[in-house]
Amino acid sequence: MESRHKEPRLSLREQQKLRTREALLDVAAELIGERGFRETTIEDIAKAAGASRATVYSYFPSKDLIVREIVIELWNEAEALYAAFGELEEWTCSSIGGWIERVLEAWEASRVRLQVQVSWLVRFDDFYVDYHRRFIAALTARDELWSRFSADDVPRRALVLIAGLATFMNTWLVRGWETERAGAVETLTDVWCSVLRVD
Repeated sequence: MESRHKEPRLSLREQQKLRTREALLDVAAELIGERGFRETTIEDIAKAAGASRATVYSYFPSKDLIVREIVIELWNEAEALYAAFGELEEWTCSSIGGWIERVLEAWEASRVRLQVQVSWLVRFDDFYVDYHRRFIAALTARDELWSRFSADDVPRRALVLIAGLATFMNTWLVRGWETERAGAVETLTDVWCSVLRVD
């Protein structure tokens, strides 16, 4: 009989702390997305969350750190999406289009938090470049599919795809560029298939 290692179960107190942290991030994202970074105070966040300023400060010592945590969570989700692409068995326009649908669903679900990210008030330091290296590593995980390109070309193509996708999604879903969903997915799929030389 095989023994399975189980993750330690969180105590009720730890579970509550996680829920409180997420609730504070949700409220902060909504307020900052609506009002802007400068116009939103810790007091506003505490009041909207039904918490005290001390509670907010116990989780996040500054408003900058709240925004940084929101961005880190978004980028962790993005890395998981790129890893899902990296796990595709084969590249076809159908498999790539299906993956783009998943990306779109994730962006739609995170729209409020994405408004904080694209406000450009976030200070992107070294972790910006580090995350993009991680995105590229996740996207290019299946060496046999990327072998059609030179070793120097692989990260360039991956970065073009990642940057193009992020810019398009930000402009469309967050900034309000009007386009219909099916056409957007079709165009993104065409671009990815073209860059990846998929017939």
